[in-house]
Amino acid sequence: MNKIIALSVVAVLAMSGSSYAADEKIVATSVAPAQDVLAARKDNLNNSEWIIELKPMASVKGKSKAEQDTLLFSDGKVSSANLVKAGYNTTNYTLRMLEDNETLTWETMQTSEKDGVSFWRGDIGPDGVMRGVLSKRDLKNNTKDFNFYSTGSKKVAPPAPPAPALVAPAPVVEPAAVEGK
Repeated sequence: MNKIIALSVVAVLAMSGSSYAADEKIVATSVAPAQDVLAARKDNLNNSEWIIELKPMASVKGKSKAEQDTLLFSDGKVSSANLVKAGYNTTNYTLRMLEDNETLTWETMQTSEKDGVSFWRGDIGPDGVMRGVLSKRDLKNNTKDFNFYSTGSKKVAPPAPPAPALVAPAPVVEPAAVEGK
């Protein structure tokens, strides 16, 4: 009787193990295409320029003046033409796909010693339009929040690699002649 129970337990464990292995294969095959999609979308975003319209979320007396900006994605970094003028650095950004496997989301934080900190989050939907939020915090801890959306985008040439430095060859030093030989 004990042998029958032991064999039954072994059989159940063996079947559940093969079922678990099959589940792992399903997960592995479903993750791989999502990673391929993300890699392709990241490659497509690289060396692209986006014209955006920023609108303040809070307005003074109901007036909210929109402003134009240009976002440049290159070599895994993003910059804003307006924020570069204000002393902000070009920064790395994180990229991920939302659960719908169609919406690409990017986020970054940029800093400026003279202006403060800015937080960006943008979504590029299946329609190809980028929509997002910019939150700027100045050095006095005042915050201004903006909504933005793209009015156009285009591919741009990758930045030229830095020219190799021209280094003059080191002078050749002849060994001193030994006297008396």
